[in-house]
Amino acid sequence: MKIFKKTSNPMFWLTNAKYFQGLTLICVLLFQVNIYGQKKEKTCIECHKRTIKKEILHGPASDCISCHKPNGKKHPVEDIESFTYLEEGADLCFSCHDEEKDAIIKNKYVHKPVAKGECSECHEIHSSNDPKFIFAKAPDLCYFCHDEIEKIIEESTLVHSPATDEDGCIGCHSPHSSSRKKLLISGGRELCLSCHDKTITVDDRKITNIGKLLEDSKFVHEALEKSCNACHDPHASNNKFLMTTSYPTGNYAKGTEENYEMCFECHDADLLLEERTKYATEFRDGDRNLHFLHVNKEKGRTCNNCHSLHGSSREHLIPETVKFGKWNMPLVFKNYEDGGSCKGCHKEKRYTR
Repeated sequence: MKIFKKTSNPMFWLTNAKYFQGLTLICVLLFQVNIYGQKKEKTCIECHKRTIKKEILHGPASDCISCHKPNGKKHPVEDIESFTYLEEGADLCFSCHDEEKDAIIKNKYVHKPVAKGECSECHEIHSSNDPKFIFAKAPDLCYFCHDEIEKIIEESTLVHSPATDEDGCIGCHSPHSSSRKKLLISGGRELCLSCHDKTITVDDRKITNIGKLLEDSKFVHEALEKSCNACHDPHASNNKFLMTTSYPTGNYAKGTEENYEMCFECHDADLLLEERTKYATEFRDGDRNLHFLHVNKEKGRTCNNCHSLHGSSREHLIPETVKFGKWNMPLVFKNYEDGGSCKGCHKEKRYTR
């Protein structure tokens, strides 16, 4: 090829035009070979657009090799896995969420999907419309596995409102792990009193501030020493006040053992059934059973007439007043070493054992 010196002579370019035409053609061919002969590499997202289509992007999803690594197989090929995970199961998630791993390790009870390393049973991996990357809000998310609770709620006449509220389940249960059975976030009555420490209005009904009542009570119902669900179902029930079994409310009820099933889970049923006894109850005049006298009849007086079910300032959980319709009826009870006396529904009557 000739070497051309720099020149301003116009005849030079005309004389050597064929050389420049040939050079231009060579450059174009080389450019086309480079563009069309070389295969363009696609990014992961160009094929996997659906993985990031939701509102919130999981941080590592912007860098696929944070979680995936190629295994040497050709990609993409149908039915061939050409990538593996950097870690298996929950260990992959814990490589970033190490604080959650520390919390889980120290707790005795672990949610089964977590224990199996199945984080993706509840959480979306790449993108989500939820800040916590869960597939659905509670309780719907929980019902995927706990359908027995869903059935109880559907078939019950009364439902505890937190059981169906958005995120209601995690108000009582930890979704990952806990030091307490059933993954409860706190124990005993403490959990219930985290809500029932104030007067709650539901429709036109007011639910007593149980926390304040217990705080002001010198004597507390022993059933509450364990937990409230000794008497109340935390999810739903067909019994009033979410009682786990039958219990008569109001001032009167038929005095049968079946009607007082709740009470007789702890108390001896002879308290109701034996007209004469020396052992079934301390509320007796000699061997005359005064519980039998008051309760065991077609229109028997219920426990509510004489006892506060949660706590009281007086022995035997006897309240200061009893709700009788709209009237707060004073209940005057005196305790003696050999018996006691009572006045309220009737004039003062004394009994001795």
